[in-house]
Amino acid sequence: MKRVFLYVRVSTEEQAIHGLSIEAQTAALEEWAKSNGHQVVDIYTDAGISARKSAAKRPELQRLLADAQAGKGELIVFTKLDRWFRNIAEYYKVQEILERCKVDWRTIHEDYDTSTASGRLKINIMLSVAQDEADRTSERIKAVFDAKKERLEPCTGRVPTGYKVEGKKVIKDPETEAAVSYFFERFLDCRSITKARRDVEEKFRTCFPYSMINRMLHSEAYCGTFCGIDGMCPPYITREQFEEIAANRHHTERKVLENRTYLFTGLVYCSECGRRYGSRLNSYALRSGELRDWPFYSCRVRTVGRGCSNSVCISENQLERYLLENIDVELERYACELARVASETAPRKNFQEERAVLRRKLSRLKDLYVDAIIDLDLYRRDYEALNAQLSALAAEEAAAAAPPPSADRLLSIFSEGWQELYSGLDRPDRQNFWRSAIDRIWVYPTRQITLSFRP
Repeated sequence: MKRVFLYVRVSTEEQAIHGLSIEAQTAALEEWAKSNGHQVVDIYTDAGISARKSAAKRPELQRLLADAQAGKGELIVFTKLDRWFRNIAEYYKVQEILERCKVDWRTIHEDYDTSTASGRLKINIMLSVAQDEADRTSERIKAVFDAKKERLEPCTGRVPTGYKVEGKKVIKDPETEAAVSYFFERFLDCRSITKARRDVEEKFRTCFPYSMINRMLHSEAYCGTFCGIDGMCPPYITREQFEEIAANRHHTERKVLENRTYLFTGLVYCSECGRRYGSRLNSYALRSGELRDWPFYSCRVRTVGRGCSNSVCISENQLERYLLENIDVELERYACELARVASETAPRKNFQEERAVLRRKLSRLKDLYVDAIIDLDLYRRDYEALNAQLSALAAEEAAAAAPPPSADRLLSIFSEGWQELYSGLDRPDRQNFWRSAIDRIWVYPTRQITLSFRP
């Protein structure tokens, strides 16, 4: 019985044309491992990734290599060689790592043998064929795209705001054409995104997100150049106006307006990805037509589409109300927890003795390597592990020597009558007040809010 890694890879095009689905590959590999009595360590699936891409750009392959280097298995299994690589240079980079780890590979639908010269020649030939096939496919796709560009047809269905694809041509979208035209008109007049954005909201009741506006100001499509071809789409501005906008954007000085002081900037964090929430400002119209500002916070990673699942946006008013209503209870709980920790008499470690033990182990490890009892890989792995234990011990000793945390400072800040004093502060002072007391505010996908205090 061997411990095996199951590797699955498919690109979107191959899945659609050849039916090389992830499910089919996974089922075949699991059945092979079961019938041969092997133990499956894990399944590594690179979906929608070409075999021509480098190993560094295939996240599951990187995870597999890390597990192989950690000694978690002895064999990598995939269905066919082209599921592994279609790039000879990248194949040998990965093969060198596997040889150092003493990890083999094999395919279940093909017969390869890396132990003989003829077997290695066969692998080189088949990799060359697979690489040539991928290159030919790339050339065919490029030829199709070049033909489309000659006919002024878009190579993709995704077009910027203000455009749409109709009859294989990019045209202005009637639903957003007026708003986009008015935005560029106002921006060229006032050179302010905030003012131009507000004017569009007042006239069309349409809110353009700042991220979308930033893309609009940097996109050549609005001066008629799309997919690198002039004249592929009707322009909203001239080429001279686009270049003028680009030049001015590089020299724009951002000004923080008095009414744009966010109370909790830098304090709000996402519970899913651990990244800081970004502060933003939206506006909404009352029935009277008056526009009101609505400051809120949202996950930066989620906003730019990098995979965070936390879609909760939380308003500044909601956060402030939560803190005013719950801060006393949270502080009391925090003070009780500090008192409980301080009362516990945990046995103090003998750090000096433990440090001496680890250093003796390092010395014995060196002797084993010098006497050729262990190889270099094992020596390096154990050496790094022992040094990591020494670093952890030093950090623990420093923490043990530090004085126990106290809630006295926080209790003085939130003394009796603090809410009345808080209500008389202006926005910058309120911001400083919360920053002096709170370390982080965590927002969860369930809209739950938790916080931690500054010691």
